Amino acid sequence: MKKRSNKRGFIKYLNSLIIIFSLLTLTAYAQEEAKEKFPKVGYVKNDGAAVKAGDNENFESLCVLSKSESVKIIDRRYSWFKILLPRKAVLYVNKDYINLTSDEKGIGIINASNVNLRAGAGTRYSIIGQISKPEKVSILSEDMGWYKIEPPYGAAGWIRSNQIDIAEENEIKNSERKEAVKEVKEEKVKASAVRLNANYPAPKVKGNLATH
Repeated sequence: MKKRSNKRGFIKYLNSLIIIFSLLTLTAYAQEEAKEKFPKVGYVKNDGAAVKAGDNENFESLCVLSKSESVKIIDRRYSWFKILLPRKAVLYVNKDYINLTSDEKGIGIINASNVNLRAGAGTRYSIIGQISKPEKVSILSEDMGWYKIEPPYGAAGWIRSNQIDIAEENEIKNSERKEAVKEVKEEKVKASAVRLNANYPAPKVKGNLATH
């Protein structure tokens, strides 16, 4: 009985050490993450890097990036970077909340407040953010009562941090990269048309927000 008791005590001791070590590691990571400054510019390391609707692999893919494409990083959550969506990404809006314009082909005007931008054509897809009237959006096509649109300014997605090389300002030599850094810094002070809700799936949204 004594040996069994000692064994149980040793196991509890080991479990306690594991918990303490895990907490210390997470705390150190969070402190390091808090020191990181945004926005910044990064470059995709390899072809096929997926931009997701949230910060894990279970979220929908919004687009796929190629090697050397630039991204504008606005935040980090553990091993994921939050980036402004490139134009190749597509989002969806319920067509009831967009009025088509007669003078601009392919342009629609949002007609309500806090209209959800979704990762697919339906309410079961993740909400990327919200947009309000009278913002304009570029319409690409229609899909079963939903408009596929280009990402409006400020819409964001997520990409694994190990897929990105950060561009350090003192390493930037050509004019293209200098311009990219300048642009991403300016975006920090611009007012965005999009209210970002980029990291929760649709089923968690309560009230009428989940109906469109």
